[in-house]
Amino acid sequence: MNRSGLQLLSLTTLLGSLLGSSLTTLPARANTLSVGAEDGSETVTVMLPVLNAADGVAFSADDEVTEAVEPPFLPLMDDVMPNLDVDIEVSPTATQAIDAYNKGVKQYREEEYALALIQFNAAIAANPDYAAAYVFRAATQLALNNASAAMDDYLVAIAARPDYALAYFSRGALFYEMGEVASAMDDFQQAIALDPAYAAAHDYLGLTEAAIGNYEGALGHYATALSLEPEYAPAHMHRGAALLELEDYDAAVAALSSAIEHNEDYAEAYLNRGVAYYRLGTHPAALTDLNKSISLNAENPEAYYNRSYVYSVLGRPNDALSDINKVLASQPNSIEAYMARGSLYSAQGNTTAAIADFNRVIELDVNSSEAFRQRAIAQIDNNNVTEALSDYNSAIGLNPIDEDIYKGRADAYAIYGNLPAAIADYTYAIELDNSFSEAYAARGRALYESGDARSAYQDFSNIIRQNPAASADVYYYRGLSLIAIGDSFGAHSDLQTAAERYLADGRADGYRAVLERMRDL
Repeated sequence: MNRSGLQLLSLTTLLGSLLGSSLTTLPARANTLSVGAEDGSETVTVMLPVLNAADGVAFSADDEVTEAVEPPFLPLMDDVMPNLDVDIEVSPTATQAIDAYNKGVKQYREEEYALALIQFNAAIAANPDYAAAYVFRAATQLALNNASAAMDDYLVAIAARPDYALAYFSRGALFYEMGEVASAMDDFQQAIALDPAYAAAHDYLGLTEAAIGNYEGALGHYATALSLEPEYAPAHMHRGAALLELEDYDAAVAALSSAIEHNEDYAEAYLNRGVAYYRLGTHPAALTDLNKSISLNAENPEAYYNRSYVYSVLGRPNDALSDINKVLASQPNSIEAYMARGSLYSAQGNTTAAIADFNRVIELDVNSSEAFRQRAIAQIDNNNVTEALSDYNSAIGLNPIDEDIYKGRADAYAIYGNLPAAIADYTYAIELDNSFSEAYAARGRALYESGDARSAYQDFSNIIRQNPAASADVYYYRGLSLIAIGDSFGAHSDLQTAAERYLADGRADGYRAVLERMRDL
């Protein structure tokens, strides 16, 4: 599920940059948010926890990323309640609680969390019903990586003040981070019931909908948040992320541009807009935005990870590798980063380094069928066909319904000289995806080489029916199949088409091969 509001390009996207395949989207982490809430006697602003990546995202929980975001000004109790000695009679105990709370807020702002915790403890000791102190102590506990204690404090704050919208909202944010989306949704709805104009709660309610894949529903909540606060940059950014998931890239760019308009230093908005530009094929603009994101937050591995894909499609593999290495420096157990780097090494012909990276992925996740598949491809490039077949067998054992794996194993069988096994695997790949033109082409060639020219002709004809602009190789091999079954006229036509396409592609070797065959007709 996507709990983040950021986009992370996937391994498939990298392969798309290198090989021209389709693209997919994975999420990344969200930014921290600082949210203010006002409740009659006091104004408290809480630094919410970093919202981490969803299950299955490249960066492991053990290597959690946080961002240093400066909290906004937090008014002290003396500012909120001036002239207390004149207007309101305050007991010495209450004064002690307020004084400790104020000191805790100041130390929290200065990131002196251990000292802040002492002061919030003192405030609560002086006033056990001090709900704001519990909420702020919870934020301090989160800064000290003690989520369990933070959750306990939210529970007490809500018990002390059942009408405290900020407490529900903050607890909802923690539930959201923990992946307990239903509980988070309940708390955000309760915060909204208590304060219908709570824009941040509407925004986060949208994030919970996005987390369960209801991006259309999420857009409705973001719209409500923006109707309440049109300049609320996080809602613009999250709206852009949802539009990215819905593949409405132009609208995503517009939403993310609005986020940047209202917060020109919004690193995550630049990151997401960079991904949107990438998917629109506007690669220079994507690079500009990702560079800007990194200039604003040089510690965010997601920005480097995404920029590596842009570098790849721009033909800058060394820069792509440099960015992936930066990711691995901060996230040494990142499966996605090792996969991406292994694929980059494979594309450069550095099969030894590629295999080492895929080995590392398998160490981290023995159930990664994609790692076995990618390692098998590298093994073939390294002339280790036996090892490749072993890896394909492992991949199929983990994922027996992936047509790409069967097609890869069939290729390995064909190289090994086992054409019957190759044809069987190509056939199964086609059964899994009857529009798999690469499998039809490979099976057609294997059938031709095994002496079954009529079946080969049928496979090549199927490809051409689906796509008359098929490659020169398809027409060439259908021409050879027609020669084998005695149709010289049809063969001449196909070979002529193949010759024209080889010339257009600049493949002189293919053109010469066609001319030799045509002379034999």
